[in-house]
Amino acid sequence: MTSATRFPAPLLRDDEPTTLVTTPLAYGYLRVPADVPDYRVRRVEQAVTRFAASKGLYFVSFFFELDCGSREGFEELITELVRAEAHHVVVPSLRHLALNELLRTAMREQLALEANAQVHPVGRRTGEALA
Repeated sequence: MTSATRFPAPLLRDDEPTTLVTTPLAYGYLRVPADVPDYRVRRVEQAVTRFAASKGLYFVSFFFELDCGSREGFEELITELVRAEAHHVVVPSLRHLALNELLRTAMREQLALEANAQVHPVGRRTGEALA
């Protein structure tokens, strides 16, 4: 499942009103267990968006996996990355891709091959906030 959360489009520069500032686009990807309270999810979402901004990325939206073992959100993420020509995925930690290291590596490779995207983990502690 994906979130409908969208952020406003990048603004035009004051000194060049007809030139769009081209900031690289980034999307977030989170696995959210059913028993995690909304306030904890929101706190992690805020950390992801702050991290993206600190790296000079324009954060667009989140994609979520709500069911254990599901890859529906991941597949939708790849489709959106290709459509938007975006190349950055921000995750709270790499464990949000998968707990299994081999599967996690395969998912990173799939993002790189299909969408020319790189994964940016915020950090270990942020990702564990949803575990």
